[in-house]
This record gives sequence, structure tokens and C-alpha cells, in this order.
Amino acid sequence: MLVLCFSCTESNIQSEIFVNTNQELFNAIKEAKPGSTIVLKNGVWKDVEIDFIGNGTKQNPISLQAETPGKVFIEGVSNLEISGSYLEVSGLFFRNGHSPSQNVIAFRTSEKDVANHSKVTNCVILDFNNLERDKDNLWVQFYGKHNELSHCYIAGKTNGGPTVRVDLKGNQSIRNYHKIINNHFGPRPRKGGARGETIQLGSSFTSMCRSNTTIANNLFE
Repeated sequence: MLVLCFSCTESNIQSEIFVNTNQELFNAIKEAKPGSTIVLKNGVWKDVEIDFIGNGTKQNPISLQAETPGKVFIEGVSNLEISGSYLEVSGLFFRNGHSPSQNVIAFRTSEKDVANHSKVTNCVILDFNNLERDKDNLWVQFYGKHNELSHCYIAGKTNGGPTVRVDLKGNQSIRNYHKIINNHFGPRPRKGGARGETIQLGSSFTSMCRSNTTIANNLFE
């Protein structure tokens, strides 16, 4: 009986939820539990602002993924915000649109609600620019701790602002141990100065704070 009880507590809980519409996606996120995998059906998802909020576990994260990587297109006025713990996003392709907020992908849903132990992997952000070129924004912004951006292709940012920034404001984001690894950063026009970095850690206000972020094995074109 002891062996049986131990094996039950260690087993992974897996459940797949397939969604076809924005409302089905929002409902699935609300109902997701550790081990749930939310699968977006292939095709164009237009004007979808995704608040991916939940709390998975190390053994049983909550996943949001494309039915086929690269064939779920996020278009129009759309973005992705993540908060909670042990959340994973994979296979999404952002194109033909722009974000309604400061970020295309943000590891928080509010100033208080950030993501921890979460990752975005195997995704694409391509030419997902604001309608006004003089309006700055950031495509991926890190908050919280132990988050990851990996195996992504990000290219074509024409407006000002770093492509990726690690935010260090507040105790919840200092000494964060994030990972930015194995990504391909494609071409973007030269901006110069503080408006055109590909990756920025902190800012002048947090220049003396420790980040402990790992940046490795990325290709910068």
C-alpha cells in the first residue's frame, strides 16, 4: 500500500483541452489545473489578448500550445501576458498585427501579478509592429524569477525600444535567474543608442542590481 500511494503522488496528471475560439480559450485557461495542456487549433487567431494565468507544479506544469507548431497564427490586435507559476507556452506565431499594450509577450498580467518558473519556447514574432513607428514598445519583457525564452525566432522590429528586456524593478524581479537561450534574433533596422537594443538587462535606474540572467547560444543576425 505504501508503494502504491507513493507512485500515485508522483505520477503526472495529463489532460488535453482543444479550443477553437477566443472564448473557448479564455474558459479553458480559467479551468486549467496542474497537468492541463490547452491546445489551440491550427489557423488564424485574430484580435486575441491572452491572459495566461494559473499555477502548475514542477512535475505538472500548465501548457498552452499550438496544435502544430508554427501553424497557429496570432494576428490583429493581440498579445500574451503570463502570470502564476510553472506555465509553458509553445508553437505560437505572431504576425500581421501589433500589440495593444507595451509588450507582445510579458511575464506578468499586472504590476503585482508576475510569472515564475515559466517559459515561452518555439515561438515566432515577425514584423509585429505598432502602426506608428515613433511609438516605442518592447516585444518580450521579463518579470518575476526563473523564467525562460528559448528556441524562438524574433525579427523585423521597426519601431523603437529593445526587442527583449529583463525588468529589475522590485524585489520580485531582482536576482531572477531567467534564461534567454537558443534563440534566433533576425534583422531589425538600426536605431542606435538606447532605442534599438536586441536585449536589455534592467535600466539606468537599476544598474547596480543583480540580475543573474543567463544569455547563451543565441544567434544575432
